[in-house]
Amino acid sequence: MRIPYAPQEVTAILLPLLESIEHQYRKGQTAIIGLQGGPGTGKTTLGNFLAEKVRERGYSVISFSIDDFYETNEYRKRLRKKYPDNPFYYISRGMPGTHRVEYLKEVLAKLKAGQDCSLPVFDKSLQQAQGDIAARTIPVRGRQDFVLFEGWCLGIKPVSSPLLLKICQKYLIPLQKIDPSFRHHQVVLGFLKQYQPLWNYVDYLIMLKPDSSELHLKWRWQQERELRKKTGRGMTRVQVERFVLPYLPFTYLCYEKVKADVRLLINGKHEFYELVTGKI
Repeated sequence: MRIPYAPQEVTAILLPLLESIEHQYRKGQTAIIGLQGGPGTGKTTLGNFLAEKVRERGYSVISFSIDDFYETNEYRKRLRKKYPDNPFYYISRGMPGTHRVEYLKEVLAKLKAGQDCSLPVFDKSLQQAQGDIAARTIPVRGRQDFVLFEGWCLGIKPVSSPLLLKICQKYLIPLQKIDPSFRHHQVVLGFLKQYQPLWNYVDYLIMLKPDSSELHLKWRWQQERELRKKTGRGMTRVQVERFVLPYLPFTYLCYEKVKADVRLLINGKHEFYELVTGKI
């Protein structure tokens, strides 16, 4: 595979990370490795890299995203109608409440038990790019040594509104701009309880954390400009901001409150520059 990382990142960060993942292996068991990070941090790229390298070391591995477990387009439409002025549900998918949590829990339990199961496929191109569940599924047969489970909100914890505001102030996230009434975010917080049983299946959590909350918007804007050059299509700067900002309060709730086993710190050049181990 083509390595999307600089040699120093591979040597100083990714090879030690692979070693730490390999240490989670137990014969006859399945280790579920979580990858958490906000928009644009590179979770999918890292997951693909790690899966390939784990296979090269002789282990069986599958990978998937919490995005694969989105609810149907029709369900998410009803959710937006239920909360018509809520900026967190203006986004067609992504927020807590837009996933098939019970189905995901069932799949994680089967994977952990080494049982056959099927992974759903969510096609983001369907329904005028609103996305919908695809007809096909991906079969998983037999026990896997490793499962790579990716998602921006993995491990997220329920907190109070005042604590979320305090976190946003610490990281210069404009919660009052996103939610001027200071009530819409409470709907998101209300969904978090049902997600908590999922995190019990994660054996080892890797967090991708950038140096600044501003980098999420910067990276997504770069992606859209590149897309526009290639295809002539892409979001405007205002649309990018409207898409990215609602994620940030809850992304930084994760960064502040989730106890990851290892953190990969990312600089403004989108490079991994430090690997921090230990639940902090």
